[in-house]
Amino acid sequence: MSSSVEKIKERLSIVDVISSYIQVEQSGKNFKAKCPFHNEKTPSFFISPDRGTYYCFGCGEKGDIFSFVEKFEGGDFMGALKMLAERAGVILEYTKVDKDKDKKELYFEILEEATKFFESNFDKEPAARAYLISRGLNDTSLKDFRIGFVKDEWRSVSDYLVKKGYSIVDIETVGLVKKSEKGTYDRFRSRIMFPISDSSGRVIAFSGRIFGKDDKEEAKYLNSPDTPLFNKSNVLFGIDKAKSSIRTRGYSIVVEGQMDLILSHQIGFTNTVAVSGTAFTDSIVDHESKINNLGLIRRLSPNIIFAYDGDSAGIRAVSRSAIIALSLDMQVKVANLPEGKDPADMIKEDGDSWKDIIKNAKDIVTFHIDRICKNTNDIRVRGKQVRDIIFPFLVMIKSSIDRSSYVSLINSKTGIPMNAIIEDFSTYEKNHQVDNVSIKESVFVPKKDHESRRSNLEKRLFGIIFWQEKEEAGINIQDIQKSLKESIGEEEFSTISLLHEPWKEVLATEAEMWYGNRIKDVPRDLEELMLNLEEEILNERKILLLNKINTDKDKGDDPGPALIDYQKTVERIEKIKAYRFK
Repeated sequence: MSSSVEKIKERLSIVDVISSYIQVEQSGKNFKAKCPFHNEKTPSFFISPDRGTYYCFGCGEKGDIFSFVEKFEGGDFMGALKMLAERAGVILEYTKVDKDKDKKELYFEILEEATKFFESNFDKEPAARAYLISRGLNDTSLKDFRIGFVKDEWRSVSDYLVKKGYSIVDIETVGLVKKSEKGTYDRFRSRIMFPISDSSGRVIAFSGRIFGKDDKEEAKYLNSPDTPLFNKSNVLFGIDKAKSSIRTRGYSIVVEGQMDLILSHQIGFTNTVAVSGTAFTDSIVDHESKINNLGLIRRLSPNIIFAYDGDSAGIRAVSRSAIIALSLDMQVKVANLPEGKDPADMIKEDGDSWKDIIKNAKDIVTFHIDRICKNTNDIRVRGKQVRDIIFPFLVMIKSSIDRSSYVSLINSKTGIPMNAIIEDFSTYEKNHQVDNVSIKESVFVPKKDHESRRSNLEKRLFGIIFWQEKEEAGINIQDIQKSLKESIGEEEFSTISLLHEPWKEVLATEAEMWYGNRIKDVPRDLEELMLNLEEEILNERKILLLNKINTDKDKGDDPGPALIDYQKTVERIEKIKAYRFK
């Protein structure tokens, strides 16, 4: 595998890989961008083509092409490896790795075999194909989305997989079988099967629609349970096929069901994803630091259109999702569907009408204001509905200008006096401030260590030293190291060097990017950093010596040697201060 990794790195430039996800601009011999991993207005995300690494000064994210893709896509190393290998035209050479990774790859293998099994069943089930064709799907879509079928049998897929050599324990772990007192049985039976893939295209779960049985007796749709590969809050159906289009078009469309998604893709809206029974959460990452579904969409584009069913349940679901999206600083619009219609119905009836619906999507606040005005002319009722329906959205909007604009819109459309709207919203905002903060906490907040001044000095100083070990900038690094050893002592130098050695590449990259074209400033900064570090160490030593002097006195020991060291330390500190302010 290591040879595959090196081949991919040789063929793919880190600048090309990252710039396919976010906009980058050149800065000297490096490149910079706004960090995709935390919210910022000024670029602090730097890319070094020479080193093949990136580093964000804002949140501390760092790594190479594999860690970037893994982090951005919300997947794992193997998923990133697969995507980059395909892009580089490299055939992966698999070798055994540690047991945990082997186990995970085994789970992917089982689900892939199950997908093939379902696909082969579908080819033998003309009634299921006829049903989907009648719903508007074409053969290309059926093949592209790998639609399958499973018969009404208790152990068809598990028997097939066991014969393939997989253990029933692993088959259960990936969610394909369930346990009972009489043994195990297949979770999915008599269903049209929709594989759910991660962002790299690997199957991680299934959604099965009942077919050939009464859906009143069993759930119409059944999804895989949470497994080591699948967490319903981390995945969106179709994200592997939609992600590129979301980036290029600059917005995403979110629908509820598989049929809605496939038909939307079929008529050209390939930037569509489906929730398919999953739920949005109010932060970008989960408790395992894995990116959640809405977090991934936001990284691809902050613009989103919710296109749920046109009934009351669909509107409630849109509202819940929209509040979370607004809390993540997204621009939210809603597609206005006729009541009782879903996207699949609209697309099957008239694809052009669906295009118009998407084109005419309204921002979430305007959408609800129009609904309120349509439903009642009573000012008092409108006022109550504005408080109950509109204010929860307004309180999530960060821009004061946008809020002010919406207040004016509420006034002009509802007839509610401006001062009444402002006064009521002010009260609402105060009463709901805690809720607002709680839903936003940990979202886009860089996790910075509150490091000591000494630690920062060490990192900056040794970053330059590590950097200049490989670069030529007219600096004799041996002289610097010798001078530093003399000022702080060889033992202290060795201790600090060993402490930061594991982060050598990161610190060197940070130094290189910090200075950019200001290489002439390095000698002056080195001198200042060395003096400051020496002073910090001496100040710490001064405190220790004071403690020792007091301890020696309490014990009746001679404090003389410690007192002499203390005086020398104070004198050196004073010399450093005098030199600095000359």
